[in-house]
Amino acid sequence: CGILVVLSLVLVNVASASSPFSPLLFVNQRRGETRHNKNTKVQNAEKLRGGGESASPPPPPKENIDWDSFGFGLNGVSTDYMWVDTIDACSSSSSSDAQEEQEEEYYYSKNDELNLQPLKALQIHPAATVLNYGQALFEGCKAFRRNDGSLALFRPDRNAARMQLGAKRILLPPVPTDVFVHAAKRVVQANAQWVPPLNKGALYLRPLLMGTGAQLGVAPSPSSTFCIYASPVGNYFKGKGLRCLTLRAVTEYTRAAPGGAGGIKAAGNYAPAFLPQSIVKQEGYDEALFLDAVSHSYIEEAGASNFFCYMAHNATLVTPPLSEGTILPGVTRESIMILARDECNLVVQERPLSLQEVREYGTEAFCCGTGASIAPVGCIVTVDNEDETTTSMILFNRAKNRKQCKAGPMTTKLYHMLRDIQMGTASSELQERYSSWIQIIEPAPTTD
Repeated sequence: CGILVVLSLVLVNVASASSPFSPLLFVNQRRGETRHNKNTKVQNAEKLRGGGESASPPPPPKENIDWDSFGFGLNGVSTDYMWVDTIDACSSSSSSDAQEEQEEEYYYSKNDELNLQPLKALQIHPAATVLNYGQALFEGCKAFRRNDGSLALFRPDRNAARMQLGAKRILLPPVPTDVFVHAAKRVVQANAQWVPPLNKGALYLRPLLMGTGAQLGVAPSPSSTFCIYASPVGNYFKGKGLRCLTLRAVTEYTRAAPGGAGGIKAAGNYAPAFLPQSIVKQEGYDEALFLDAVSHSYIEEAGASNFFCYMAHNATLVTPPLSEGTILPGVTRESIMILARDECNLVVQERPLSLQEVREYGTEAFCCGTGASIAPVGCIVTVDNEDETTTSMILFNRAKNRKQCKAGPMTTKLYHMLRDIQMGTASSELQERYSSWIQIIEPAPTTD
């Protein structure tokens, strides 16, 4: 394809010079390497020990770390390893149909020796399409230290599937599920000491898929980089436990529109939300509640989280639909829908949900996502007039004012059910039914 591999690269340092953690990317071209990674079925569970080699238990959490102080961020620490793999993407400039036919030509590698590397500041050419045209996707998944001492990822295969959908939308070579899950497991294994203690947080993995080849013209990148880095995190929203959030419905800004890219986890979807999120937080609210782009009447997402409303009068849980392509198909969202239907006997509906309906019939509401898990919503503030000086509140769970807001019983039940499955503290029957959601991380092998 006549690709010029740029060896003299310009260093791009996203993190500050004082930061010990620089989650950057680099072009890691390896010409002449034979790689053949066909899609294979991901096994749902792995034995913690077995085979012919002995395995040590996962290392304990790193000492002298104030895990309780961690929020959702880098938290001033630097983990040890990341995964980086770059391939040629010659045909990525072709149509999506042609790309799908040629998908098997893209060979991301499972080679640990090549791809598992020490975390460090990396390099990229300034003409890379990720920098110029935002050709990038990201994912988020968590590894937990469980009740039995094992380490586990929660449904990474679903993150892989979502990244594949996004890759087809922005013409990047999709990462096969088996490669994605393998890489995620290796990153957790290599950074095992950074998985917080039980109930103290999680190791958050940030998979990236980016156009990293130099391309001045407006076209897809000639090469693609798949990277995963990790950071230990605490709660997404400040405070412990099920603290109720106050959302501010935003009508002056729109997160996504029909026909756009709001339904994929494209990096460029998030920066435009910084301003409205900053405004509502300066006004004293926890997060912005984004509405539909056409009528500004229907709920879409709460910041970077999916939104649910529980209506007790008919035992129904409602969440905005994916059909318009403006709602991200969250992994936590999907998990909650399954648990609500199969374990709580709720009617689960994916359909348009107006602020007016929530005001009239909403009993409880909550946000959800990998970072946020399940976060109860205490109230939604709406602006009623053009000068934006008069507001009204939608209060949940029979609260009379914001100070009385607390998590409702259905929100609490779903939160603990999901968390117990993740932590291995659910009943044996529940754990068995959802064993496919848990990917146990093999301990590092040791020689006898």
